[in-house]
Amino acid sequence: MASNAPLLAPPAESWGCSGPGGGCIDVKRWFIGVITPDFNTAEARERCLSLDQVDESLVQAAQKPRLAEATRTMMRECQELNAEKSMRDSRSLTTRCCAPLEPDSVRSCSSALAATALGAGALALPYAFSLTGIGLGLVTLTFAGLVSSLSLQILMVAARYTNTQSYSAVLELSVGSRLASLALDLVVLANGVGSVVCILIFEGDFLPPVLAKPPGLEGVEVARSVAVAAAALAAWPLTLSANISALRYVAVAVPIALLATILIVLYDAPGLHHELREAGDRVVWWHFEPRKWLQAVVIMVNAFANHMNAIPCVNQLGKPSISRIVKATVNGNLLVWALLSALGVGGYVSWASATKGDFLLNYPEGRPEIWFCRLMLALIVYLVLPVALLPTAKSGAQLLLAAAGASRSEVGPNVHRFSATLLLAFCTFVAIKVSNVASVIGLLGGLLASSLMFWFPAVVYRLLLWPTQPQIFRGPVLGAIVLFGTLGWTSVAINYI
Repeated sequence: MASNAPLLAPPAESWGCSGPGGGCIDVKRWFIGVITPDFNTAEARERCLSLDQVDESLVQAAQKPRLAEATRTMMRECQELNAEKSMRDSRSLTTRCCAPLEPDSVRSCSSALAATALGAGALALPYAFSLTGIGLGLVTLTFAGLVSSLSLQILMVAARYTNTQSYSAVLELSVGSRLASLALDLVVLANGVGSVVCILIFEGDFLPPVLAKPPGLEGVEVARSVAVAAAALAAWPLTLSANISALRYVAVAVPIALLATILIVLYDAPGLHHELREAGDRVVWWHFEPRKWLQAVVIMVNAFANHMNAIPCVNQLGKPSISRIVKATVNGNLLVWALLSALGVGGYVSWASATKGDFLLNYPEGRPEIWFCRLMLALIVYLVLPVALLPTAKSGAQLLLAAAGASRSEVGPNVHRFSATLLLAFCTFVAIKVSNVASVIGLLGGLLASSLMFWFPAVVYRLLLWPTQPQIFRGPVLGAIVLFGTLGWTSVAINYI
């Protein structure tokens, strides 16, 4: 193979604190240093079959031509997509923020990732903080967000730089077995069904009180089952598109609506906190009990679960250089972290040890601001539903095609619509029958979300990206991802089995 000028990982000094902050770590530059491929390493060159000397490693690489070809494709894509990485957008921050939301922009990508995460799991964050205390909760949530960003970047770089179109195809490329992609589609399907069920359960919690007692108006009594079915029917038209960029304005509305809710929660928190202190309850700053901490971990992990839409997002991203991928993932997860921290701390400070799995159930009826909270949250979960169902419907469609003996590589619009409609109907039926959302979220975060967020990306990282990654970070990155995957599975074993 002809030698090309490979893309090198950034120099070590760019990983740390060489910026004007003086002593502060530039998180985005650090992530760029960690995830940028380096094709000058001996392992990468052996994988590409570009060394003159033939040794045992070359023989092993030759036995896996898919990995050799994938690595060569990554090298070509890295050179092309990062050739203009030094060029910066000269527009001001205000101009960029106020510009139209283009389908291939970083903002669209970040918004879609944030909206995917800000679903049903977000409303259980106050309960998670009640299990750990504020300090331990913030530390755990921060590490969950950082490791989630790493695994997101692994999937997005692996998919975009090998020209792979789906999560299951990336795993199949890494493992070399079609069974791997089928297994991943099954996990995505199960996780997505659970997420949509949680979303519809929340709609059943929010809509009846919203419609029953609107401030200053005569309300309408609506049964929980009717509210769940009506929400699903209203969201159904939005679930029919297979293109995530078509939902970009829906995705932007999610954090805005959640922010309105958070402001109300924070506004009420001082008064409620004073009342609970008078009643003898108190807020804990640090409480570590392994069983409760593991239960909190899976709730916090599930709150960052946006990996199902990672590959559709990166395939829509324009000029997907390493820096733009890092910017999209860090911005998206930073937004999620900020909103979840405020919501979790505000809700926990308000209700302390009495905080429920759906913390809004703690609030008494008849308060106008809480009515507005429930209205906003009903809107949030409605908007999140089509974003959460999109990858679920795609995996369901791919499994249907596989069962029919057809090619899984192309899911046509009609097959996607059928899959989305069938799954939405099934989730609606389950949500009508089930109401314990905390247990569902715990199982989702511990088993399925942990697999999608950590275990499968760990396999992709070790088998596909490993030879091109900076040696100093390989072990720590893989170790961090495996650690959180282990914590998720352990929580299920301890709390639910």
